[in-house]
Amino acid sequence: AAELRDELLFKQPESTHFGDCPICMLPMPLDIKKCATMLCCTTLLCNGCYFTHVRREYEKRGRCNCPFCRAPAAETDEECKKRRMKRVEMNDPV
Repeated sequence: AAELRDELLFKQPESTHFGDCPICMLPMPLDIKKCATMLCCTTLLCNGCYFTHVRREYEKRGRCNCPFCRAPAAETDEECKKRRMKRVEMNDPV
């Protein structure tokens, strides 16, 4: 019985409250700093998928687009703030 309790105690969760990464389908890390939020459509990606996507996009096109809605990446902090506020006004849950 003690072994069973230890197994349940130290078992990794099958998913987190952030859900799964939509690209690799692995559970999102509990540390939000290890995730990237696409401000255009508020899709949450794990850092591994995000950095791989950005590297591939810059190698191919010299610029980066969102892997989901294909919106171009924000160039300035002001544009990031504007996109974030747009999502807030739309009452986006993320």
